[in-house]
Amino acid sequence: MSRRSARLKDVSNEVTEDVVMGSDEEDFEYSIQEEEPDELEFVPQKKRRKVATMPNEQDQKFKKVRGRRGVLSSLKEFPLDVLFEIFGHLNPLDLLNLSRTTKEIRGILMTRSAAFVWKESRTHVPGLPNLPPDLSEPQYANLAFDSHCHKCFTSPVQTVIWSARTRMCKKCAEATFEGPDQVLYTTELDATLIELVHSYEVTQSRRNRWNRTRLYSTDHATKLREQCDEFVVGGILQRNDPKFLEWKQQKLVEAKQLNHVEVYATWTANRLGDRSHELEEARRLRREAIETRLSAVGWEDELPFHKFTLANHKLVRQPKELTDRIWKNIEVPLVEFLAGLKKERLRKERQKIIKDRRLRAVQAYNKFRENLGPDALLPPKVEVIGSEPFRTVIEDTSVYPEEKVTEESFAGAMLQVPQFSEDWKRRKDAELLQIMKKACPDCVAADLQLATTFFACNLSHTAEPFGYPRILVTAAATTLRYHNIYWDQAGDQDQPVKLCLAEDFWNANQVIRFNVHAHENAKSVVLACGLDPEVTTADEMDEINPLLECLHCAHGISGRLLMRWKQAVAHSCGDTKWKCSTREEELVVQELEKQNFNKHMEMYHWQGMLLCKSCDLPKMAYQALKLHMATVHSVDTISLNDCKFHIDTNISSLHPKPLRLAPPVIIVEEAGAKEAGVSVSV
Repeated sequence: MSRRSARLKDVSNEVTEDVVMGSDEEDFEYSIQEEEPDELEFVPQKKRRKVATMPNEQDQKFKKVRGRRGVLSSLKEFPLDVLFEIFGHLNPLDLLNLSRTTKEIRGILMTRSAAFVWKESRTHVPGLPNLPPDLSEPQYANLAFDSHCHKCFTSPVQTVIWSARTRMCKKCAEATFEGPDQVLYTTELDATLIELVHSYEVTQSRRNRWNRTRLYSTDHATKLREQCDEFVVGGILQRNDPKFLEWKQQKLVEAKQLNHVEVYATWTANRLGDRSHELEEARRLRREAIETRLSAVGWEDELPFHKFTLANHKLVRQPKELTDRIWKNIEVPLVEFLAGLKKERLRKERQKIIKDRRLRAVQAYNKFRENLGPDALLPPKVEVIGSEPFRTVIEDTSVYPEEKVTEESFAGAMLQVPQFSEDWKRRKDAELLQIMKKACPDCVAADLQLATTFFACNLSHTAEPFGYPRILVTAAATTLRYHNIYWDQAGDQDQPVKLCLAEDFWNANQVIRFNVHAHENAKSVVLACGLDPEVTTADEMDEINPLLECLHCAHGISGRLLMRWKQAVAHSCGDTKWKCSTREEELVVQELEKQNFNKHMEMYHWQGMLLCKSCDLPKMAYQALKLHMATVHSVDTISLNDCKFHIDTNISSLHPKPLRLAPPVIIVEEAGAKEAGVSVSV
């Protein structure tokens, strides 16, 4: 039988153990030399068939670190005085990590004789407070410098509760520390002992107010309650027991020592602040280095637009020094990121330029409308600006480089607005006719002008009916519904125009319907006036402007209810029966309307609905009209002879509220009402 050298076996075992159990530290590099045995006997072996195999990744890893693993195992051969001299130059956290490497090193550092080493290491930390009397050196280092939660071992955790001598994450702290009432209820601790429980103050927000709140440890309260069990007799704590008083006094002394933590909390806050400044400085240097390299590859002009965004990128906001190897790995992602930012920037700049051009087009269109008068039936601005040739001027004019677009640039487009308006009105009349035919199948286009034709808009803030042609110009029909813009019409090419002008196309969402109730009510009103509802137009009724009495609302005490014909159409009382008023009653109400006109207008002073009859100005509010009449026409008191209402005015704003006339008992001594024989109740 052949013999193999035992010395070779020992060397082989050393190499294997060195490779498998060694250290991962890269700062130490050793090479292990295998010694040649003195006597070797080789046994001839059969040749094995060669099979191609993939190299083992773990073996390759070990081969790369061969000679560096297990370097700390040689420290046990050093003399203690040499080790202590070396360890004394380390920081407490380094000593703590070193004590967790091997049992031998841990046995050296955890002995009482090594306390001076820990004390020496503390001198390397500026401003570190002295060792608390209730902690050992390793415990102090673990509490002050380690970064894991002492309860769930989550890392990193920066919150140190010095009064409880623990470091906890937010989740564990919320589960362990509670308010005094909750702690006393949960642990059944005597209320007089709450001051003995480990506690700390936190800042909490309640009802938008920041308050300082003290929280107590449920774990420590449970331990105190268990210790108090020996002082409980018959279920009652013996508070006057000398042993209990001695125990309580001892715990009070311990609690006072634990609660003097201001110096430690201040040091921790300063340390975290200094560390934060160090990390921020490292990030700044890395960011500047990245910006320099990006400028070198052609992104110098783009960087000023994205300083903040680039600084917060995950590849940039790192406290690591930028090396050539790191730059090689992050260059392509950062260039692609900047390219996307540039594309988005150019898109937003173009969007802003296009928006400004649309607003200039609106200004030109508004001037065109002013020249035609305030009551002109013109399409909404969103439909005009979104049509050709406005779209061509706005969107096809060069943006890069930007070619200025002024109001004069739309002069050619404005020449086509009259024809566009005629076509638009023709289309909308046909659309309204189709809406009418759903309720009145035999109606024709001329029926739009009838006094009985009224529509309703689902987007109107009031339930009043809309006559023709007011329905064509009312703002309710072009109200922009933003949820439709962002969801239902995501692919609409007119979406940017609608958002820019905050206006939708007329009846874009089919919000207009025929008002059947107002139609039937108007028939009764026209018949009460002795006219034919099949041929009487709204203009004819406006010219007559009859005064009607609602027979259903007449009351023996409050009197009879009278109103104008459009108010009667909008009136709803269940069973409407109308009677046309007499000439005498008409004179009385006219006089009252003149007297109450200014008072009525002040109620709607915020509505821009009035027009000056003498000037062709846009609609204005009541106060603006008063100023205009006083300065331009020298009229101090406004009457219906001086102004008129805009076509898109609510029915409730056209006339004062309905009046009540009492039975003819008292004679009113007023001009125009002396022979009326009626009394008035407003």
